[in-house]
Amino acid sequence: MKRWVAVLLVVAAVAGGTWWWSHRASAAPTTQYLTSVVRRATVSTTIAATGTVTPASTYTLGFGTSTVTTGAASSSSGTGSSSSSSNGSGSTATNTVTAVDVVVGQHVRAGQVLATEDTSGSAASLASAEAGLAAARAQVAVARADLRQTQAAIAAQASTSSQVAAAKAQLATDQAQLTVDQQHLAQANTKLATDLAATPPASKATIAADRLAVAQAQQAVTRDEAAITTDRQNVASAGSSAVNDSANQAKLAQSRAQVTQAENGVATAAAGVTTAQQAVTSTSITAPVTGIITAVNLTVGQAPPTSAITLRTDGLTVTVDVAEQDVPNLAVGQTAQITLTALNTTVTTTVRTLPTSANSSSGSAAVTFPLTLVLPTSPKGLLPGMTASVSIATASAVNVLSVPTTAIQGTTGANTVQLMRDGSPVSTPVNVGLSTNSTTEVISGVREGDVVVTGVVNQSVSTTTGTTGNRGGFGPGGGLGGLTGGGVRPGG
Repeated sequence: MKRWVAVLLVVAAVAGGTWWWSHRASAAPTTQYLTSVVRRATVSTTIAATGTVTPASTYTLGFGTSTVTTGAASSSSGTGSSSSSSNGSGSTATNTVTAVDVVVGQHVRAGQVLATEDTSGSAASLASAEAGLAAARAQVAVARADLRQTQAAIAAQASTSSQVAAAKAQLATDQAQLTVDQQHLAQANTKLATDLAATPPASKATIAADRLAVAQAQQAVTRDEAAITTDRQNVASAGSSAVNDSANQAKLAQSRAQVTQAENGVATAAAGVTTAQQAVTSTSITAPVTGIITAVNLTVGQAPPTSAITLRTDGLTVTVDVAEQDVPNLAVGQTAQITLTALNTTVTTTVRTLPTSANSSSGSAAVTFPLTLVLPTSPKGLLPGMTASVSIATASAVNVLSVPTTAIQGTTGANTVQLMRDGSPVSTPVNVGLSTNSTTEVISGVREGDVVVTGVVNQSVSTTTGTTGNRGGFGPGGGLGGLTGGGVRPGG
């Protein structure tokens, strides 16, 4: 009996060990690797932005006038609306619309007639403008005649400036002569006094000659003083004539100003005649380009407004706001992919112009620059105002070996990838080039068709209720592991 008990215990022990070992083996965790094949592709770095479809150009048309807007710039041509004009008396003459040949949304060709008007009112305005021009020319003739009369009157007068100069010169001469004669008088008085006091006394003849010389010198001084008084009066008189000359110059300036004003009146009147003439000939509005009518502000029988019809060109553009840190990476000729959201269509174009200034601040701290991209074609159903997603390639490597960026490990200059060899990953140094969030160019270290590890799936212990597991990629330190980190685990 004891022998059978011992045998049973041995059998139970063997069975239990076998179950434990097999269960332990089946519970050992295994690792599944996420992989990708090295293949040739184009790797591009891009600028992403969202924009709005806008017309390439918009024309605001009237009878005899048009304004074109391209982006933020606009320019005008023509002479203005011919619906009404006025003459010098303030009266007006009005034209009326006789036909409107288009509706909003209609596609028109360049040169097609869009509307017409009756120009009888403009003809009356032309006659009034021509009469105003004739009157302005008559005013010029009168002003020029007045100027000639003023110039003649001034020319007939002696030059006051020369009179003043002559009077002052004579005054200076006489003052100089007075000084000389005063010296002679002093010398004569000195000689007389000397001869009177001489011992023995001078002869009577000498004294008489001295007294005669004193008298003559005194007469010369008196004569000089009288001449100086006259000279000063002449200077004052010439100066008062200068006041008259100033008045004449002011009158001359006024006459010239009247001539200029009259001539300006002729120019204004001539422009009015030109406007009226063009208004008479502008009996219709024609399409300057091929495009689509977006507004019609005309009613038959009524006077036309200046902005009568609005037309946009068939060509469309997309305007996007580019972040300031991306602007230095923009260059003319770069390829842009434009995805038209509403149409689920992508159009390829190129950058033709670069931003020149930032958008006006709208309270946001972000600074953006407007960039306009021309659509080479307009897909059916595309309308201004629709949303567009734009991707601009700023750098590109074409037909190069590439791997998912998640396969790259290490640091700059010391990058590696995990190559699958016989079912196990092998760390391999690589030299990388252009890199994006999704794809990286590999310059050397791998061959086309190699399999690289991009992540792992860590299988947990199997239980009677099922199997659980974790998916993971490369850990923060460059190692390959599960979500909790760790190195590369060999396959099970």
